[in-house]
Amino acid sequence: MSDSPGVSPLDAIEQWFKNTVAFLLRLFFRSTPRGELSFDEVKNVLVVRQHDQLGDMLCAIPLLRALRERFPAAHTILVSSPVNYEIMRNQPFTDDVLNYDKERFLRSPLLFFQFVRALRSREYDLAVVPTTVSVSLTSNIIAFASGARVRLGPESLAGRANPTAFLFNVRVPLGWENDVHRHQTFRNLDTAASLGIGTENLEIVLGITESERAEGQQFLASFRREHKILVGFHPGAGKVANRLAARRFAEVANTLHDRFGIGAIVTAGPMDDGPVNAMLQSVRSPFLLIRNKPIRSVAAIVGELNLFITNDTGIMHVAAGTSAPTLSLFGPTDPLQWAPRGQKNRYIRSEGNDIQGITTAQIVEVAAQMLSLA
Repeated sequence: MSDSPGVSPLDAIEQWFKNTVAFLLRLFFRSTPRGELSFDEVKNVLVVRQHDQLGDMLCAIPLLRALRERFPAAHTILVSSPVNYEIMRNQPFTDDVLNYDKERFLRSPLLFFQFVRALRSREYDLAVVPTTVSVSLTSNIIAFASGARVRLGPESLAGRANPTAFLFNVRVPLGWENDVHRHQTFRNLDTAASLGIGTENLEIVLGITESERAEGQQFLASFRREHKILVGFHPGAGKVANRLAARRFAEVANTLHDRFGIGAIVTAGPMDDGPVNAMLQSVRSPFLLIRNKPIRSVAAIVGELNLFITNDTGIMHVAAGTSAPTLSLFGPTDPLQWAPRGQKNRYIRSEGNDIQGITTAQIVEVAAQMLSLA
């Protein structure tokens, strides 16, 4: 077990496990040399991004766009986790999404073999494993198992060697120590940059369908007739340090209602009951609560709003993928890395990196500007 400073016992155990699996894989498997890759002949592309984090996945959409721009005639398949499968299934830059459901596969090996069969049903010319926050042993193995002629993935991350780098035949050293604020969309693109693949368009697109959009409009129709301006609020976040006090969201909603007559749309994720209930106890403005709806339905509703105000969490990236201007609130996380890009979006970061330092007045001022009401 490592005694290195900053490495927890769990991290050390996980690293030992990965190194052990990598050693065993190396005993039985050898990565084939890189095949000749004529870009004009690429017919099938695989992207493996099966982390659970929603924001990480959505920040990879510009990479999917870059691959589609470079290989417009290719059939592109994305491997996703169940958490992100729904939001990614209508992506305009992919042709199919394979759902890597680890828990179901553990319960039923037959389902796992069906997944592998579906994975290998195409002769992939290129497999890409974008890597930004951590090296994924599972993603690396999936890329190798696909049998792709060219497998592109991390040689190392932040100076730490990838123990399964031998599964790739094009290996990229990844690290941003000299550019610590580099945005996550660029970090995803950096994996493919070694092959000269990139894009100037960093917009996140969700592929909301016309029927989904109509459903969102219908959900808001009666409330929209009563309130010309609709502002969304997301007071929850998976990380407690990323949650602005719920009463502050209520104060912003009340102030915007008193000044401009807005109606509030409050979104709630599966673990947001505490902050959402706390906000609603203090809200005087009329509101609609969106709870227990599928993520694509939520995205369609958010896309109809005049503004969406959110903590730094997954729904922030979903909102940025719609037409709604998004105001993001940041505490300890670096907004230069994670804040949604685009002229319609803005963020506020507290001084001292404590999100509770963001004031109601600050949010109201920026919100009014974004609504062109200041």
